[in-house]
Amino acid sequence: MGWPSLLVMVRHAESEGNVRSVDERAAYECATYAYHITERGQRQSRITAEFLNAKYDRFDVRYTSYYNRAKETMAILCPGEKVYEDSRLAEAQRGVFHVLTETEIEQCMPWELKRKEREGLYHFRPAGGENWMDVEQRIHSFLGTLSRDYDGQKVLIVVHGHWLILFKKLVHHFSIQEAIDRYHSKVAKNTAVTVYRAALDDRGHSRLQLVIDDYCPWEGKL
Repeated sequence: MGWPSLLVMVRHAESEGNVRSVDERAAYECATYAYHITERGQRQSRITAEFLNAKYDRFDVRYTSYYNRAKETMAILCPGEKVYEDSRLAEAQRGVFHVLTETEIEQCMPWELKRKEREGLYHFRPAGGENWMDVEQRIHSFLGTLSRDYDGQKVLIVVHGHWLILFKKLVHHFSIQEAIDRYHSKVAKNTAVTVYRAALDDRGHSRLQLVIDDYCPWEGKL
């Protein structure tokens, strides 16, 4: 087993959730996985599609989560191509924090905020949701699929911002604190492109080597 010769990951385009505040999303009568991309997100996707086509041509395989915003982004990046949906690519589930504002949680479930403060971002699993370790387990599993099934192939994946941070944590062995710092300050922009290539280390083992990190093709054009 090895790694894909080329692994390109694109964060989904701007969505309805990205243009709303946390409290506005909580009040919005729409499940987070059902958010659509905005008109600006469509333009972001078209520019990114032009970049990918010019630089990499066609991909052997394409993956996306089942979230609308990821699927709609992929449909613009690779129109008419076969795409695999995989639930392991989903963004972290925030449970009650998807549907209640912090004020409402403080009024109805104050222990959740106390537990969040005590346990910290990495360990805290909100009621009905996942913690960061849960997401990492999904990513571990997906990495196994990439290594087992797509050795030497060109793979394109539309991903989510938090998911991508944890992917990099696993591949580059970031500390928990560095992952938290990146969550606060370095979430990839919408349709930003991250690229890895397969490379041999000094022991002759295949590894993923980062060659492009969060490059935003539409920046300065929109």
